[in-house]
Amino acid sequence: METNLNKQVNITPLLQKAALGNGNVAITETPGMYTYKTKVEDNWAYYTAEGFKILKKILEHEKKPAGNFAIVGIGSGVEGILALKVFAGGLDNLVVSDIDNEILKGAQANILSTAKQYQTTFLQLIKSFTEPMQALPFKFNVIYGNIPNLPSKVGQDLKFGDEKGTFLPIDTFQKYGPPPEFAKWAMAAQYAYLQSAKKVLKAGGSILTELGGRMPLETVQKLFDTCGFKMDEILVGFKEQTEPLMDFAGYHEFENRYGVKFDFYKYEESKKLMEEKGITNPTNLISGENLKKLLAPFKVNAGQALELFKQGIAVGHTVHIFRGIYE
Repeated sequence: METNLNKQVNITPLLQKAALGNGNVAITETPGMYTYKTKVEDNWAYYTAEGFKILKKILEHEKKPAGNFAIVGIGSGVEGILALKVFAGGLDNLVVSDIDNEILKGAQANILSTAKQYQTTFLQLIKSFTEPMQALPFKFNVIYGNIPNLPSKVGQDLKFGDEKGTFLPIDTFQKYGPPPEFAKWAMAAQYAYLQSAKKVLKAGGSILTELGGRMPLETVQKLFDTCGFKMDEILVGFKEQTEPLMDFAGYHEFENRYGVKFDFYKYEESKKLMEEKGITNPTNLISGENLKKLLAPFKVNAGQALELFKQGIAVGHTVHIFRGIYE
């Protein structure tokens, strides 16, 4: 039942576009959840679904199980539903973590019926990154995270889902001592996530991070190298920047503070060129580096993107799913 606080949202179009069944599936969005977007390609979860499908094929080729599967930062629970559907019957344990207890309760309700369908043990834990998973009696075959990059300001109210999906309390990642070379590119939280995951990942296990390609991709490679992971990119895509005002302003603040320039692209021109070139969205048939080179004529920095937004001009960014192997 839909109320002023809880809203029923049909995610069937996303599942259909990702070829994950035609049955009607709805979730309940509770206050503070990151909201489902009407246009399927505006949802990070769509790229997650396609990334999970590619990972499944990779694991089958490598003869590795998905077994124990963790999701860091569960949001509304859609990513958990996707994991269960993609790896149907192949998950022993699905464990999710979030820093917000109310979000976890709502996500649990959304995931639980699907978990029962596939007879997968489901567990939700509250705390940052994989920290609460360190007390479990098992380690993980796969860990997935879509971590907010921008640090919240002191006293900032993060009660709304769009803000929770954009900003992360600084004390959650500063204790990991992120090197300045990553912090200046708003990747301090990514560093903390990778360092945290090493403690609960099985030898030869896979860690996935879903990332907007606003920073130089060689910096992402260096991040994985520094944290001790062998990295591969398994998917690249392109999406419009959602929550544009807060994102553009947040990244532009980093530009001013550190003298860096983030990569955004004029949305309509970029989509048209990708269609002309026959590039499906998302894909694993072109590298993220090559996609960024292709879209270079339409590149703008965060400050320019902010001005375009004020003019009503849509701006997007590349989307990447990177896989790290920790031996």
